[in-house]
Amino acid sequence: MQHKFVKQHRYIAIILVVFSLLILCGCSNTKQTSNNTASTTTEEKEEKQTSTSKEDSKSSEDTSEDDTTSSTKSSTKKATSNSKTTSTSSSNTKSNSTTQNTTSNNKIVCINPGHQATGDSSTEPNGPNSNVMKAKVTTGATGVSSRMTESQINLNVGMKLKAILESRGYTVIMTRTSQNVNISNKQRAEIGNRANICISLHCDSSSSASSAGAHTISIASGSLKDASYSLASKVISSYCQSTGISSRGVNLRSDLTGLNWSTVPACYIEMGFLSNPSEDNLLSNSAFQDKMATGIANGIDGYFA
Repeated sequence: MQHKFVKQHRYIAIILVVFSLLILCGCSNTKQTSNNTASTTTEEKEEKQTSTSKEDSKSSEDTSEDDTTSSTKSSTKKATSNSKTTSTSSSNTKSNSTTQNTTSNNKIVCINPGHQATGDSSTEPNGPNSNVMKAKVTTGATGVSSRMTESQINLNVGMKLKAILESRGYTVIMTRTSQNVNISNKQRAEIGNRANICISLHCDSSSSASSAGAHTISIASGSLKDASYSLASKVISSYCQSTGISSRGVNLRSDLTGLNWSTVPACYIEMGFLSNPSEDNLLSNSAFQDKMATGIANGIDGYFA
């Protein structure tokens, strides 16, 4: 009986051991499955993160590329715009340059403002092959009312005339641009011979205060007579029209050094009488000198027309 009980107890023990082993095996498999599931979930999560990271990276790269492309396009567009602006500016500059170049009329005019601050009484030949000797240059007259010297009025009008002629496309040569010079009448004529024409500016004077009006003086004889007379006629006509001063016409003279040494058409203009109080006040007035210069310029235009 006791032996049977021990045997039964042994069977129970074996059953318990087997059952315990089965339980342990089941737990181990469950844990392993859980671990595998967790591992699988972690791997999937990591793969998803990796995929997301790659997509973000690709998106970032695409965005960067788009930005770069956009920036490049913007830069190219800006550069093209700048290029067009530069081209337009260059075109405008070229256009302006062309306009400036076409203003020249290829005519050269010499303006001789008669006299100077201090005269030179030493003498020179009155003309080529002439035995007549005359003073090189005198100081000229003085305004009876204004007390302005003829040499200063001549210079003032001469500089205004220069500006007007240059604005009309002429090249201008001045025999003088200041009062403090010493240039003889022969030397002035030689300067004028470098131009197409030469015009000498003077003011008249008389012992009579009633003498009035303007006139021009032309070369009396030789090959330049006709051209010089044409110049003198155009100038006095336009001058009197511009200023309202009465015309005394054109005189022909052969005793003036400045005309005798000329080798181009030339004339003198006596712009009015400084011995006449009314004309003196006009001739010495700067605003009126603008009219004087404009009238002479118009006459020069008429000569070359």
